[in-house]
Amino acid sequence: MALEIELKLKVESLEPIARKLAQLGAEFDGDFIQTDAYYDDSEDSLVNSDRCLRIRKHRNSATEIIELTYKGARENHRFKTRREIGLRVEKAEELAHIFQQLGYRERLEFEKKRSLWNFAGCKVALDELPLLGKFVEIEGSNDALIENAQKQLGLEHLSHIPQSYAHLMEEAIKKTGIKKRKITFDTKQ
Repeated sequence: MALEIELKLKVESLEPIARKLAQLGAEFDGDFIQTDAYYDDSEDSLVNSDRCLRIRKHRNSATEIIELTYKGARENHRFKTRREIGLRVEKAEELAHIFQQLGYRERLEFEKKRSLWNFAGCKVALDELPLLGKFVEIEGSNDALIENAQKQLGLEHLSHIPQSYAHLMEEAIKKTGIKKRKITFDTKQ
């Protein structure tokens, strides 16, 4: 089980950060569209215990990768830290049917545009989400690496957002009064 340590920052624009990453010699991994589907039982046992079960479709013009991820509850650290188990799967629909047979239903699904970079020992994601806006996520093996990347990118003045995208999306759905549970870039507020 891996330990995920990440810093999430809300930003106005991603373009200046992408330029800065390129100037600093970061390695660009590509642009992707991700569709994340979250599952839970009828009691919302996972959400209520700060855990999640997710199927992610990660695609670009060349490939589609499907990942199953379980994330444990957040641990007490400065940045969002969770135990994570993930594996690639072949068939998302069949996996969703297995979940349904086990009593899990799809609770929420949303799209995300993501540009991935390798920089200063970290994975840096430049994300855009419908209803939420633009974010930078910096994931690394320890706080010092993450803080160093944040500083080199000139983002040290921004406050860390500890909530997951799923949590932020739930709040946005409630705030806007949208009844849909599948949020895409075409979703109207």
